[in-house]
Amino acid sequence: MTFYQKHSILFTLYLFIKKTTCKNDMDKLEKRDKKPMRQEPIRQEKKHRIDSHGIERNELLTTHVNQLSLKILDHGYFIGDRAWNQFKVMSPFGRIYYMIDDHGWLETEQGRIDLLPGFMYLIPPYTEVNLRTERRIEKFYFHFSLRYAGMEILEGINRCFQLPLPEPLLRQIITAYHCAQLPDLLALKGIAYNTLADFIRNSLPDLSNRLVLADTYQEIYAYVDQHLSAGLSSSNVCIALGRSYETLRRRFRQDNGITLKQYIQGRLIQQAALQLLLTNRTISEIAGVMGFQDEFYFSRVFKQKMAYSPREYRRINAVLRRS
Repeated sequence: MTFYQKHSILFTLYLFIKKTTCKNDMDKLEKRDKKPMRQEPIRQEKKHRIDSHGIERNELLTTHVNQLSLKILDHGYFIGDRAWNQFKVMSPFGRIYYMIDDHGWLETEQGRIDLLPGFMYLIPPYTEVNLRTERRIEKFYFHFSLRYAGMEILEGINRCFQLPLPEPLLRQIITAYHCAQLPDLLALKGIAYNTLADFIRNSLPDLSNRLVLADTYQEIYAYVDQHLSAGLSSSNVCIALGRSYETLRRRFRQDNGITLKQYIQGRLIQQAALQLLLTNRTISEIAGVMGFQDEFYFSRVFKQKMAYSPREYRRINAVLRRS
């Protein structure tokens, strides 16, 4: 992954922040709290600076590029038959499909989306779909997590997207995949960055508000991720960061739409779901790793969030599991 590829997706996010579609929501928050929200994390003014050595730097990149993180959780060249058919599949990570041959379709809340050669598809985290094919499907895929300042920035979109897949791009993917040397691995990750930049630029809804939240609460998100456990409480976070519990509790709920406790629990269950799909650990082992007292309490909490027990979730999403 090169500096310019990472800049591509960051600049795409910047373009979204320039949009004004979230202005009404921001105005409501300002009136409610009687205090202006923090400025957008990526701004155009005074972006370029020249230092004492005459070197011009892009402050946008210096300040924010390392807050953007793309983790490839799994990838592969997949050829499947009707055994690929599965209902109510919902992953805690995002998915990109590059269709190569034959045909399948996704059944979503918004309707049917045909999976056709010559197109690529984005399925955001926690978007429930039925995976269908009548005979055969051939595709290359990425499973990924895209985070900005600790926030999973595509979570909650809950719809799928389609874009044309240029033939040269598909050839580049297949070549890099089969070679698998260090330059090819970097190229594959760069392709994932550029693909997400294309979807964000051309298809996705405005991401401005969630990026503002990510910048505002990045210290909170970072602490939760570093100390994530079933024993972590909202008061633990406030004490560790020297924050007023009542003030943070109130503002976090106003700005995020959920309580800090709910956020911690959501991140906990997300990590548990990743363990269920990406490892061969038993449910009891996952419960222990995540800090739950026993498997039964873990299963109850997991089902409250995901609507399925850990065992059911692993079975339903077996098609996404890493062998």
